[in-house]
Amino acid sequence: MKHWFFTLFLAFSASSLFGAFDYPAFSARNAALSGSDLAAAAGWDGFLMNPALSASASRFLGELNYFQLFNLKELRYTSGLAVFPFRGWGIGVGVENFGGTLYSESKLTVNGARRFFDAQLSVGVSVHLYHISAKNYGGSSAMGLSVGFQYRLLPTVHIAGAIDNLNRPAINGFSEQVPQTIRMGLQYQPVEKISAYAAVRKDSWFSPELAVGLAYQLFDNMRLQSGYSTRADIPSFGVLFNVLNAEVSYALQYHFDLGETHFFSVAFHR
Repeated sequence: MKHWFFTLFLAFSASSLFGAFDYPAFSARNAALSGSDLAAAAGWDGFLMNPALSASASRFLGELNYFQLFNLKELRYTSGLAVFPFRGWGIGVGVENFGGTLYSESKLTVNGARRFFDAQLSVGVSVHLYHISAKNYGGSSAMGLSVGFQYRLLPTVHIAGAIDNLNRPAINGFSEQVPQTIRMGLQYQPVEKISAYAAVRKDSWFSPELAVGLAYQLFDNMRLQSGYSTRADIPSFGVLFNVLNAEVSYALQYHFDLGETHFFSVAFHR
């Protein structure tokens, strides 16, 4: 009984630290850059963060992601997503789950995005279905709507913005249980092998947060990435490998009080 109480306490504590449905990252690549890649020019899978990013999809991509927050089994995150082009649109579908046997959060996202003005501007929208359940306490659901854009300001500079859950969805009558955020981001690519990122995130209930990241294409099939976020002062590092039609990614985030979190991703494209 004590073990159950402790794990349930940890689940709700982590949700309080990051907010319900508000995770440190959705993939190893995103984790390595500390969530700074809001304006990523080639971030198809980033529609979970910015609904406009799926507009760049030129072929099918499927991705699986996994981490245990602070290496705790009851704080487990798993997700699967698919992105593909369809009649001039980029379409994304993602399923996320966080928690364990005592407490669980599930999220289904359906996304569409399109490019305009010779691909200079991308605009996207996502619909979310949220569900929270706790053992012996039942569950509750809500619908959310998010929008985003990406704009090529210069050949080397992209800017982006996104509003999460602009309809203010409520779970059990409490809208604060679902994050309502505004994000702005920048990507600067001075040379082909180097990309720098910055993003600002403002939750309606908390102070603004800044994230920065840097990616370096060391070899054709190997990319190094690192980042830092003022959100709980978390630094990060990661590596991405391209193998034939697959990408394998690993990232490490370190919280100075709660320890490390390891992120793993596998993506397939054709």
